[in-house]
Amino acid sequence: MFKTIDQPANCEIKAVIKFFNARNVLPREIYRQINVNYGENAMSEGMMRKWVRMFRGKMSTTRSGVDRSAVITEELVRCIDEKVRSNRRFTISDLSMNFQITFDLYYTKL
Repeated sequence: MFKTIDQPANCEIKAVIKFFNARNVLPREIYRQINVNYGENAMSEGMMRKWVRMFRGKMSTTRSGVDRSAVITEELVRCIDEKVRSNRRFTISDLSMNFQITFDLYYTKL
């Protein structure tokens, strides 16, 4: 039997949901896998289904009407990837200073 992962970050569980969703795994199976690997209290089934719907595009992923896709380009992703690989201690502040990105888009309240 596998060992459960204690105190996972929400973004970790969301990444797992996104991965399984991309592989067309049914929501009930995704929920079962989350319970097996992260414990029964990791995420409620209702919240997990909400994330599955969002990743399938049935919910808007933008906040306050701001389109985030216009901010991210292939070139920006490549540059950031190179920067992070060259310095694993690269921080969000470094990202902001090196690439002139404002994080107002990402920290607005729902």
